[in-house]
Amino acid sequence: MTLNARALVLLHILIRSLLGAFSASHGTESEISCLRSVRESLEDPLDKLTSWTFHNHKEGAICKYVGVTCNLDPEYYGIIIPQRIVRSIQLANMGLKGEFPRGIENCTGLLSLDLSGNEISGSIPHNINEALPSVIMLNLSNNQLSGEIPSSIGSCHNLEVLKLDNNRLRGRVPQQLSQLNSLRIFSADNNSGLCGEPLEDCKEDRWAAFEVSFKRGFEVGFGVFASLYTAFLMYYILWVVLGSKKMMMETRRESRENKGKEVDQVTYWPTKGVHQEESIKVPKLQRMVTEMSLTEISEATGNFSIGNVIGLGKIGVMYKGVLSNGWLLAIKRLHDSQSFENQFVSELLALGRLRHNNIVPLLGYCRERKETLLVYKYISNGNLCDWLHAAKRRDKILGWPLRIKIAIGIARGLAWLHHECNFRLVHLNLSSDSILLDQSFEPKISNFGGARISNYGGELFKNPRSNYIFVGSEVWELGYVKKDVYDFGILLLELIIREEHIQINNYSNNWNGNLIDWIAHPMTSSSDLYNVIDESLIGQGFDCEIFEFLRIACTCLKLFPSQRPTDV
Repeated sequence: MTLNARALVLLHILIRSLLGAFSASHGTESEISCLRSVRESLEDPLDKLTSWTFHNHKEGAICKYVGVTCNLDPEYYGIIIPQRIVRSIQLANMGLKGEFPRGIENCTGLLSLDLSGNEISGSIPHNINEALPSVIMLNLSNNQLSGEIPSSIGSCHNLEVLKLDNNRLRGRVPQQLSQLNSLRIFSADNNSGLCGEPLEDCKEDRWAAFEVSFKRGFEVGFGVFASLYTAFLMYYILWVVLGSKKMMMETRRESRENKGKEVDQVTYWPTKGVHQEESIKVPKLQRMVTEMSLTEISEATGNFSIGNVIGLGKIGVMYKGVLSNGWLLAIKRLHDSQSFENQFVSELLALGRLRHNNIVPLLGYCRERKETLLVYKYISNGNLCDWLHAAKRRDKILGWPLRIKIAIGIARGLAWLHHECNFRLVHLNLSSDSILLDQSFEPKISNFGGARISNYGGELFKNPRSNYIFVGSEVWELGYVKKDVYDFGILLLELIIREEHIQINNYSNNWNGNLIDWIAHPMTSSSDLYNVIDESLIGQGFDCEIFEFLRIACTCLKLFPSQRPTDV
């Protein structure tokens, strides 16, 4: 390496270090400003906040204040910038007086705020979504808050628990709350001036609601079902017809531009000098992903008690855990940290930055004492495989409307991964085992250990110790995206046939081998198709829809990737 090259590398490292130090300092000042605002906004007649002195400016001092919980936030994988992030402020039942602290917005990583059981007065800030952009739990119950619930609270997209009961709030409960998919617990009882769902109807609505309740319920229920079904078919048709044409045009254009080159091969980037330093840098982890301690996880799982095991997989054991605040977690404990390093990093990089209603949320991770663990939100209704196959009891049969809902949810999740998130991602291991179901049977795609991640420029990340590699768009579409489309076709077929481990090319000797060719053959009649459909679905009035979904599945399962739809 020449002298100039050495100088460049040293300069690069120095700049990175200075930037890291500045970031840590700025983060600490922001957290202190936030807590100082909280302290100045509230009277403390019982002297509960005497530890909030702000005299000690050492790293992590604020994390020892009463009611404050922090975590160490690693900005880069392998390059740790020590920065204490305030994640939780718990000041319940302390006799505090005053108004809602407006400077709370400086705690940008705050996930939980509990001011319940005090004498907080005034109104809830109209821009609560900007003040608490990442909040998961907000408890303002048993105070003296007045005014209306701001509609902006419906933009707190991670909010799961909202408690506003026993205040003096008035007006209508914002409709935006009913559209907040993440919300699991909402309580607003004992606010005499508050009305609207889920509370009592507002006076002007009661007579009209009584008059049309049955008609509206039927129309809304049927409309939602019809809209979802129509949207799914239209989405599919648009992707098949328009997507295929667009793909052909892009392929032809790339063929002209890359004439003389083998566009279907994967080529490695050079790895000398500064380029090598850049190539092994892992993208930033999302702030929502928390580094948890092994002690905390061990306590949550009863020291990894066998009674808390909820699943066994190739790379690890899944445990159910309960934190001290009552939150339920699903914790994956990898068998061997070294052997499954790639799967760990893939899940961390993929799920750590994804937030979608049909993707299981990754909440945290732990690497301590040779233990490697991934922490997810607990999805309480099992997986699709169990619902279809594990217990073929009459009380656990999924009806056709629920199967359509599950199929559409999976399609939405895949389409978002492939085309709408801010980087390209393919799952590559989609199966009924990897589809979790919540209590309303909304599907959540999980198990991203084999996922491939790429930016739209074509850089594909493999693992933390290898270089980025370049993948042409044709290879990405035919080699990766079309694999997900094929797996989706298998899932559709599994939903309709209700058989596990479907053998496409050896389904029955009577059908000369290929199930897909037999279903799609013009000579195959509707009466013949009843031989493969789950008998619990027959005669329920959905036959035409089931046949249509069979055709869609067959299109996704074409032998050659180029014949499959561009997406689901």
